[in-house]
Amino acid sequence: MNRVQTSVIALSGLFLLTAWSGTWFEISAVGIYSEGLEREPKITTEYVIDSDQESIEISIENSTSLLLYWMNREDISSNPSNSGNASNTSMDENSEQSDNNGKMCSSSCLDTTRMILKITMITMFVVICLYVFNPTRQIRIGTFLVWFFGMSIIIIAIPLAVTLDFGITESSDGSNESSTGGFDTNTQGTVEVNQFAHFNQNNGFGFSTDGLKFTYESVGFDLGLLNENDRQEVIEKQPSEGETGYESLIGFNGELTIGPGSLIFWWILILPLLILKTDKLNELFEEE
Repeated sequence: MNRVQTSVIALSGLFLLTAWSGTWFEISAVGIYSEGLEREPKITTEYVIDSDQESIEISIENSTSLLLYWMNREDISSNPSNSGNASNTSMDENSEQSDNNGKMCSSSCLDTTRMILKITMITMFVVICLYVFNPTRQIRIGTFLVWFFGMSIIIIAIPLAVTLDFGITESSDGSNESSTGGFDTNTQGTVEVNQFAHFNQNNGFGFSTDGLKFTYESVGFDLGLLNENDRQEVIEKQPSEGETGYESLIGFNGELTIGPGSLIFWWILILPLLILKTDKLNELFEEE
């Protein structure tokens, strides 16, 4: 093994190990109760994701009104009288599909993605070694394919896994889906969608200077805030302002931003090692 081959293998191993052990993504989630609660409580969650775990910090602004909301409402998730909830109709029709989606990740989608990326990195190192010692066209093409596959995991699969685990996507099990799209998951007061009447939600996706941005908006009437005698009336007819039941209207807006960490940087540094052919590097060293 000459010094060029040694250098390429050593650098590729160093870049892969550094990519694996560094910070993967930094995530900021901010959710605000925009309707129904005084002073619009805000839930802020900061995540740092690496190869082993997620470090989480949570803060709640104007928490008094949010705590009162959680304390004053009744948990009616097991109450059969809520079967008329309009938002649950579509969920029941798609319950089988939701269950199937849930089985895609037996525990954590992010953990599953971690395992896939680990296998991809090992494969990346192996194919680089193969190319260094046997620089055929087929192996070179295979090396680039593995690199692009790893990049797609980093920029697509990992952020998607984060949103699936967070609950902001609609592919979660509908029976336990949070009415805030997961923004209250790490608090003590998660309220499920099946406790709302006339519930509507919208998800959005885009890009910002900080990274990928996911938005979530929901609005509905929380049946847990109403007397049992008033619930069926609200279920059957959406109340207008001033009518009985309108005081149970709850609106929520959330924004989740996924910013890149050092993982992408070190993965990109592998690319020059693939672009420069071993024989070209040999020529450069010989010229020196």
